[in-house]
Amino acid sequence: MPNTTLDKAIAAIPKFRDRISFFTKKLRLAQYADGSIYDYRLKIAQAVLFFKKLLDEFTQTDIDYYLSTLLDKNRCSLSFFKHMIFGLQAYYKVMGLKQPDGLVLPPVRKPKRLPRVLSQEQIARLLRNCSLYDKTLLAIIYDCALRVGEACRLRWDDICFDRKKLFVFQGKGRKDRYVPISDQMLVVLKAYRKKYPSDDYVFKSHGSKTEPQRITPGYVRIILKNALARVVLDHSITIHDLRHSAATHLLENGENIVHVQKRLGHARLTTTMVYLHVADIEPVRHVRLIDVLFPLKQ
Repeated sequence: MPNTTLDKAIAAIPKFRDRISFFTKKLRLAQYADGSIYDYRLKIAQAVLFFKKLLDEFTQTDIDYYLSTLLDKNRCSLSFFKHMIFGLQAYYKVMGLKQPDGLVLPPVRKPKRLPRVLSQEQIARLLRNCSLYDKTLLAIIYDCALRVGEACRLRWDDICFDRKKLFVFQGKGRKDRYVPISDQMLVVLKAYRKKYPSDDYVFKSHGSKTEPQRITPGYVRIILKNALARVVLDHSITIHDLRHSAATHLLENGENIVHVQKRLGHARLTTTMVYLHVADIEPVRHVRLIDVLFPLKQ
């Protein structure tokens, strides 16, 4: 029995196997990021499985109906909807297909929302109620403010225990960076490696018996969902909220915003500055400007 969405799509439409394989090769040649390739493959498979026909055969009516179904019935998140559109756009682009007459993909408008932040007490409660595997995974995402794809790609060679640094290879925008890693996190990692010895990926999938495979973002989300249920926290909290929380807590504990920008791997400081709206930062002293200009005479 097929297990994954991709397997189900191939079982339903046998020709899809060759198309998705070719699509993957074209994405790699176009130097798309691994996370984007994984996500676009999944989104295309979901659309193909919905209609039981190849994307090459989709009409404008099919596209409109499918996207409206996602929004109306499934009440999918904006992120899911956005990546579905990006996946469709990438398919037509890299496959060299001419879009059907009138095929228009709706623009994605992202509402301006402040990041959702967990308290440090909530983070601690979440981690205390996890297995060693789950705790290590969620803790390193929080401690190093990683994106989910960066955690999935993490290798043991990327962790420098002596320098207390973690190397993020080809993060968003294909940029490398080093981030600090805490002493307590290193202790947890050593205990984790003793229980789960490995020389390649830090977090492996247990599904393959032939060769080691790294875990997927979807698997990480399942781990978080189960962890949230155990401590009765809001089930809508996402992996990226751990990263938001890390950035906010760093600022609240006195970290320089430029250092936070570098740790997060943001290209622009303005992206990092959004956390100033949610961080509870006490000023060193209150400056009263008029008093400075016109000091009271004693």
